Amino acid sequence: MSPRNPQDVSSAVWQWANPLKCFLLIIVIVIWGYLLGICGGQPEYIPEIQKLMSLGSFIVTISFSLLVQITFTHIFTYVQGFFLLSRQGIPFQAIICDESTPLRVLTACFIMLKQKHNNIYQLISYLGTLFIYIASIIIGAYATSKLATPYIFHETSINWVQAPTKGLNNSLYSAFTPENSFRKVNEVQFNALSNLNTMIGSGNEIAFMPTTFTLTTQLNRKFADGDGLVKWKLEKGFNNINLLYLNSQCSANSDAACPSDNPETGYIELSYDKENQTISWLFCAPGSKLIERISMYMNCNVTIKEGIFPLNELSDAKELKDDLFTILKIIEINADDLISKNIVKMMDYSWNCKQDIACAQNSGAVATVKLVGAILETAFTIYPLENKLNLNDWIKNSGSTGFFKASHRMCLGGNNPMYSIGLMIAIPLVLMIIELLPLLHHNKIWWLASDISNNSFSLIRSIKPCGNEWENVLPECDARPNEAHCIKKVRFSVKENHVGLLSDK
Repeated sequence: MSPRNPQDVSSAVWQWANPLKCFLLIIVIVIWGYLLGICGGQPEYIPEIQKLMSLGSFIVTISFSLLVQITFTHIFTYVQGFFLLSRQGIPFQAIICDESTPLRVLTACFIMLKQKHNNIYQLISYLGTLFIYIASIIIGAYATSKLATPYIFHETSINWVQAPTKGLNNSLYSAFTPENSFRKVNEVQFNALSNLNTMIGSGNEIAFMPTTFTLTTQLNRKFADGDGLVKWKLEKGFNNINLLYLNSQCSANSDAACPSDNPETGYIELSYDKENQTISWLFCAPGSKLIERISMYMNCNVTIKEGIFPLNELSDAKELKDDLFTILKIIEINADDLISKNIVKMMDYSWNCKQDIACAQNSGAVATVKLVGAILETAFTIYPLENKLNLNDWIKNSGSTGFFKASHRMCLGGNNPMYSIGLMIAIPLVLMIIELLPLLHHNKIWWLASDISNNSFSLIRSIKPCGNEWENVLPECDARPNEAHCIKKVRFSVKENHVGLLSDK
C-alpha cells in the first residue's frame, strides 16, 4: 500500500468546536453591547432591570475571559503542530499536550533556549502568540473600563463665580433679618440653616463651599418629568473652589447661674464676646420634685479658615471672622432672626446632656458651627443683591470654569458601548477567522497539525507505530477519518530528544 498524502485526509469534525464556541461567546458580548445602547437612552427603569444589568456585566466578563482563553489555546495548537511537522521538530520536554496556558508556553521557550534549540522562527511564533494573548487582555481591560462609564445625556462647560469671603459686612448684617420681615431673605436663611444642619449632623466641624452662581441659560435642558422627578444624575464640576472650614471647641460649667432657682420655663441665652471672639450658651431647665434643675454654661471659640482646594492649604480667615463678630455684637441685644431662634429651639428640643460636661461641650460646639455656618451661607447668597451686581455680567467676567453633566443613573457603558465591544472582540474575532481558514480552504496540513498537538492521546498515537502490540493500548490507533491502517506517513519519531516527522518517506 502506497503512502497517502495528508491532503487526502478529511477534516476532523472536532476542529469546528472551538471556532463555534468563540462565535457564540462573541454573539453574547455583542448582544450585551446592543442592550447597553438601548438602556443608556432610557431614563425610566424598574429595579428588576437594574439587577438584570448587573448580572449581564458579570456574564460578559466571564464570556470575554473564556473567549480569550479558548482562542489562545486553539491558535497555539496550530503553531505547535506546524513545528511538529517541520524538519527540526520540537524538544520533547517543550511539547505542550494539555491545555496551553501562557505560563506553559513561556516555559517551553525557556526549555528551547536551555537546550540550544536554535529555531528563531519557532521562538518568535511562541512569543508572538503570547503577545497576542496579552494584547487581547490589555485591550479588553481598556474596553471594559470604558463600559464602566455612565451614559452621558447632556454635558456642557459652564462659567461660574463664587461669592467672595471678604467685604461681606452689609451682607452679614442682612443675614440677621428678623423672622417674617422679608420673605425672600427668610427663605435664604431657612435654606442655609437646613443645608448646614444636614451637612454637619452631630459633628463640630465642617468644610463647605460658599454659594456659587452659574449662567442659567446654559443649563436650560429639561431633566425632570411632568411630576418634577429628576430622571438623570446631575453633576456640577467647578475649578478653583474656595472652601470654607468651620470648627468649634467649647468649655462647659454645670454651676452656671440661672435667672431664678425655679423658672417656670426653660431658658437659653445666646451671647457673644467680640474681644475673645467666642460664642456662649447658657442653658437652664426648670426643676421640680421629680426632676433636678439643670444649668449649663458653654463658652465656645470659633475657627474659620479658607483656601483654594486642593492646591493651597487653608489659612485663617481673620478679616471674615472680625467682621462676623462685629456684626454679632451689634445685633446681640435684639437677636430676633430666623437662624438664631431656630438654633436655640433645636438645642432646647435635643438637649439630653443633663449635667454631663462632655456632652454639653459637644452640643455647644455643634450648635455654634450650625449658627456660624448658616449666617455665612446666607451672607454669601445675598451678597450680589446687596451690592447690586448683575449676575450674568459678574459670571461672564469671571475666569472660573467647570462643567454640568446629566448622566444615566443606572445603565453603564458610556455613550458608544458598541465601540468598546468592538475593541474587546477585535483580536479574538480575527484569530477565529484565522482558525477557520485551513478548514475553509481545505488545508489539511494545518488542521492535521492542530489535531496532533491538541491533546496527549493524539500525539502518542502519532508517535507510536500501529501494530498488534499496541492494539490493546491504543485501540483507536486508526481513528482519524479515512486514515489507512498502519500508514506511517504522518507518524513521528523521537530523535536526539526532538519529536518530528519520520525520516522514512
